[in-house]
Amino acid sequence: MEDLPRATGKPGPPGRWTPDRPGELVTPQAVPWGGAFGTPGPDAGYAFTIVARRELALLEGETRADVESALIALMTARASQFGRAPVARDAATAEAILGFGSADPSWRLDWTRGLAHDHDAVRRLVAATDRGALVAPLDDLVRRVEAGDRLVAVPA
Repeated sequence: MEDLPRATGKPGPPGRWTPDRPGELVTPQAVPWGGAFGTPGPDAGYAFTIVARRELALLEGETRADVESALIALMTARASQFGRAPVARDAATAEAILGFGSADPSWRLDWTRGLAHDHDAVRRLVAATDRGALVAPLDDLVRRVEAGDRLVAVPA
């Protein structure tokens, strides 16, 4: 008797799923943004590919990983303001914001040092960036940087 197959219950159809968990995002309007959430944009990861292909003039004491983190953060912040994925022009804009091409970009070291390993510092960098600079045309930013403007506030 022990060797005979036993009767098994047959599972019923699955129940309907409903988004009833706290924090479930069911509409585009429910996606949080601003403040600590930032402003999400599509395909932000493409910024990594763009930056990896760029030649960067690093200052003494800077690492490529730290500068890449700064550029990626600024690129994605800019792209999200336009509701699109990052593009190469965003990288050029981020470089201008970080003082690439300026007479004295040494201030950048205060922001980029150790950035690749400190997510909070990346957020502080984006928060300290002139909001108008994120949406300004690249030519305007280049002129401002060449005139000596700093587009990122002094770190606290």
